[in-house]
Amino acid sequence: MKQLPLMRMELKEAPGVLKPREVIISGVGKVNTKSGITLVELIVATMIVGILATLALPRYIKTIETTKAREAIASLEQIKHGEIVYREEENTYWPIGATETNVATINFQLGLFLDTREPNWDYSVTATAADKFTATARRTGGGNQNETITLDEDGTEGGTWSP
Repeated sequence: MKQLPLMRMELKEAPGVLKPREVIISGVGKVNTKSGITLVELIVATMIVGILATLALPRYIKTIETTKAREAIASLEQIKHGEIVYREEENTYWPIGATETNVATINFQLGLFLDTREPNWDYSVTATAADKFTATARRTGGGNQNETITLDEDGTEGGTWSP
């Protein structure tokens, strides 16, 4: 048997065809397409995120405190409306000459549904006369701990709380 010669075929690069792993950007030159980031890039990105967090955190905390204050004001408004109804029925505000701090008792006497497990505020109601009362919310946590918001029979807000 006669052995046939082996044919060898070579591929030549065609002009204008890119080799694998090479990219031309805007005709400027070749760029390596290896993926990954350098340590310097990682440090710069971390610093940028840290700066942004430092700038945003105080505003975020203030927004949270303002939201919690609005929650307390809404509860004080409920107490005020409960007191108005109580006065219409009994001709006096409740509790006359005393201060009540138990939210369950406030709910029962004024026909309210305040959350008895409220973690942010303690509520109290004081009626100093038949035609005067003050509802108070005292902050129980956060940066404004022990500061108060008050609301009287005229709807006047007061207290020591500031956002």
